[in-house]
Amino acid sequence: MISRTPTLLLACDLGKSGGKFFYKLPQGQTHALWMEAEVAKRSASGVAQVIQGGRPQDNAWFRLGDELTFVGKAAQAFLDYNSFKEDKCLKAAERIAGALGAIAKTENLPAHFEAIVLILLPINELATRQHIASRLIEICQGFRFQDEMDYRIELKLSFRPEGYGIYVLRKQQVQQAGLAIAQRTTWIEMLGHRNGTQLAFETGTLNSAKSTSKFPGFWELFEKAANTAGVSMTEYGVLFQALESRQPELYSVAKGATINFSAAIAQVEAAYLAVLDSHFNDHLIPDLAAGKGDVILAGGAAYLMREPLWRYFDERGFSSRLSFAWENQEMLTRLVAAQLPEAHEMPSLSMRMTDGFGLFQALLGEMNRMKVAS
Repeated sequence: MISRTPTLLLACDLGKSGGKFFYKLPQGQTHALWMEAEVAKRSASGVAQVIQGGRPQDNAWFRLGDELTFVGKAAQAFLDYNSFKEDKCLKAAERIAGALGAIAKTENLPAHFEAIVLILLPINELATRQHIASRLIEICQGFRFQDEMDYRIELKLSFRPEGYGIYVLRKQQVQQAGLAIAQRTTWIEMLGHRNGTQLAFETGTLNSAKSTSKFPGFWELFEKAANTAGVSMTEYGVLFQALESRQPELYSVAKGATINFSAAIAQVEAAYLAVLDSHFNDHLIPDLAAGKGDVILAGGAAYLMREPLWRYFDERGFSSRLSFAWENQEMLTRLVAAQLPEAHEMPSLSMRMTDGFGLFQALLGEMNRMKVAS
């Protein structure tokens, strides 16, 4: 039976640094989308003027009655901060609706279409999925994007724990090597800015008892260590840049001079590794010492701390069992470089999009299996 309306396939990874989306229409190609994380709501009567133009994802806003919701860059003019500590379930529905509107405008979709959506959430926030689903369904019953088009979207929603996409990509790699992932234990350590999550896959299945998100994210330790090292809040961005680039000497606008952040970098690395060491010793090292399992490190903090983390495992004799999630992802790297201009100023963008890309591969796989079954 031929669908009367187009069906959009969409995978969502709602990181605090930005939303990572992959989508595809029937007979279309895969598209990558990056949107800033902020959301702002204002009464229409309280907004004098909305700037139009530009890419839809850079000027994403929609109207529900008398309320205007701004998403991503469009929201930044109304907000003072973006909290790394805020739960991802907060405003998740609005962020996804903003992405749906931007995609609909970009792809010239009709006012009524279907969307099959997979969404990543931290494992400790999966209990909020019904709240997110209810709110998103409510919005998609009818919203006006950029005051130009009224969209009504029929949704089919599903949720997965953060790290699931990493596992899907790992499964593909293992299968290409002629092995079965069900024969291997895989530990995925999602080292995020806001929280840390460990997923344990055994015999091809997530072991919830060995999966945890009860260790802190990078940001909490970063703030404490930076303050101890005498780095002001206005210099956090420069210190982040120094960590990512591994170049300790960078220009500080706040101080009007080039600053050597070597001591601050060492302080941050030591503080974060100390917390991870406690977590690893409780939940990971005993299994590795028994010869069981491979470890995949993922997330923004893993990228910032990639060198000290590799040394940590190497010093314990486990580096041969260690890999980073963004390694050997040439297809993703090419896709991001070709489609997202942001990648030129954000070298880590393809790394950030790895989990969402794996989630999208899982969605495509599910759709193919449904076609075969029908």
